[in-house]
Amino acid sequence: MSANKNIVIGITGGVATGKSTVVKLLKKYFKYFTGADEAARLIVRQGKPAYKKIVRAFGQQILAKDGTLDRKKLASLVFCNPSKRKQLEKFTHPGIITAMKKDIAAFKKRSKIAFFEAPLLFEAGLQNMADVVLVVASSKKSQIKRFTKKGYTKTETLKRINSQLPMKDKIKKADIVIYNNASLKELKKAVKNVAAVIKRL
Repeated sequence: MSANKNIVIGITGGVATGKSTVVKLLKKYFKYFTGADEAARLIVRQGKPAYKKIVRAFGQQILAKDGTLDRKKLASLVFCNPSKRKQLEKFTHPGIITAMKKDIAAFKKRSKIAFFEAPLLFEAGLQNMADVVLVVASSKKSQIKRFTKKGYTKTETLKRINSQLPMKDKIKKADIVIYNNASLKELKKAVKNVAAVIKRL
C-alpha cells in the first residue's frame, strides 16, 4: 500500500458485538469517522423523501407522538418480516451510502485515514468502499446477553442476529478482527493494538 494513499477503514460486526464501543475507543487515536446510523437519522427526518416513503409503506403506527419515526417500533415491525426489511433498506440504503461517501471524500482531503461504520457492510455490498475491513466479533451468547439487557426478548434478539450474515462469514471476509467476549479493559487493549497496526499502514 502506497505511503501517500488514503486508507478507508470500514467497521462492521454483528448485533450487540460492541461496534459503537470500538468506534468510541478508536476516536482516541483517530479523528475522521462517519457511520450508517448517523446517516440514516439524517435521511429519515420529517419531510425527507425517505421519511415519506417509509410512512406511506408502513403507516402511522411507526411514528412517535411528535411525528418523528419511532425507530424501535419500525425495527420490531421489519425484523420479523424479511420482505418489509428489504423494502425499508430499499428506501434508506441509497441515501445512507451517498451521505457516507460524501463524508469520506471530505475526510480524504484532511487525513490519510478515514473510518466508516456500517452494521450491514457485507450485506449491503459496501466492502468496496473500504481498503481495510475491521470486524468486531463476539460469541452469540455474549450478543444475546448484551441485547436482552437493552430490553429486547431473546426471540427478538435472535431474529436480529439471524437477519445478518453469520459471524463466522464476517470473520472470514475481514482484514482485522477484534474479539469482544471479555472485559472492557481487554477490549481497550485490543483496540490500542489495532490502532497501532492501522497507524503503521
